[in-house]
Amino acid sequence: MLKNIKICFLIFIITILSFISGYIVGVSQPMYSENPIIQYFKNPKPFSVENVNIPITYYGTIKGKYIGYQITPHNVNEEARKCFYKYFKLKDKDPEEAEKYLRRGLFLTEYLISQSEKETVNLNGKNIIFIIWRYNFDFPEYNLSKGWAGSLCQAGCMKTLYLAYKCTGDKRYLILAKEALNAFIVPVEKGGLLKIRVKDNKTYYWYPEYASKNPPYVLNGFITSVIWIGEFANETNDKEAYLLYKEGLKSIKSFLSEYDAGDWSYYDALKHRCNEHYEHLQRLQMLYLYNITKDKIFLKHYNKWKE
Repeated sequence: MLKNIKICFLIFIITILSFISGYIVGVSQPMYSENPIIQYFKNPKPFSVENVNIPITYYGTIKGKYIGYQITPHNVNEEARKCFYKYFKLKDKDPEEAEKYLRRGLFLTEYLISQSEKETVNLNGKNIIFIIWRYNFDFPEYNLSKGWAGSLCQAGCMKTLYLAYKCTGDKRYLILAKEALNAFIVPVEKGGLLKIRVKDNKTYYWYPEYASKNPPYVLNGFITSVIWIGEFANETNDKEAYLLYKEGLKSIKSFLSEYDAGDWSYYDALKHRCNEHYEHLQRLQMLYLYNITKDKIFLKHYNKWKE
């Protein structure tokens, strides 16, 4: 009898310890599932290891330099946005499934925040605080060294942060989105993403996709950045965003002829002809710009450039 009581007591103690151990592990580790969409997005304890899926880009070898696999902020923010769009689409139809996409989107957003750099620069006597994402590898295609940045990535991260705010109402994301926008008013020479291009003795704003002292002035990345800045302006009524958007449109119109290769288009100011993918993209961008501005210069190039 006594022996049975001891055994029962031992089982009870083991059960309690197992429960406590399981609880501790549960609150400090991700909730795993066969569905890879479910991810843990709250801040983990220091030095914990998270078993998560991060988009990885394979660059292979570029101009003789092996770049290999890289985690790029550009593709991470793209994946996060896809998750937020899925959340908006499903939140009323299937709240449980929508929550999975929200968790993944927020996890990726928090990763992006952790990889951003916060900087302060004085412009005309005013301190400008901005955050920026830099690439952790060389990009020989345009002779860029580790630590380079670009407008397409920056605008994508800004948009991701704003979507996170729309999903959650957490103003922290909105504040960070504004700080991401600020990088577009800081000159490249001071660590930001603004270049001044000159044409016919007039100056124009340009936000280079591959920022450097002498950027290649890639067209499609600039157009997308301008469009996303415009969306942010419309969503938030931010005056700085409106200014950057209007200046960006002015630049696109002014320099568009330099990207015209007849019945085709150039990818950059170095006169590299677009491949079929980017030709299709730039043609669609012309149509989109015409639809939102009604400026016939965009319709002209849409009709001129072939599929």
